[in-house]
Amino acid sequence: MSQYSNVSPTSFFLDEENRVLYLSWTDEHESKHDWERLRWACPCAWCAGEGGVPGVLASKKSLSREETTLINIEPVGRYGLTPVWEDGHKTGIYTYEKLRAMCDCDECRKKRS
Repeated sequence: MSQYSNVSPTSFFLDEENRVLYLSWTDEHESKHDWERLRWACPCAWCAGEGGVPGVLASKKSLSREETTLINIEPVGRYGLTPVWEDGHKTGIYTYEKLRAMCDCDECRKKRS
């Protein structure tokens, strides 16, 4: 069981100027997610692959501005969020556990080091 299994987001903020997603959590932590890093980590079968077949991101060296511009976040049940990207992509379900593990705030980066 993960240390983040009992926490869930309470709100989000899309910082368009800095291209960062901020999530506030029930344990009062605020996580920070760079939009491009978030898109590279898309867990959907199309992006990440499935059944031993690589996804489309495996063959890309860079992503377009539209692929990395976050326009909204949609809840998925009580376990995750789906980013809605400017290019229309919205099939990646990021579990709360994954989002907390990916947090790029100074405190979380220090813990991972």
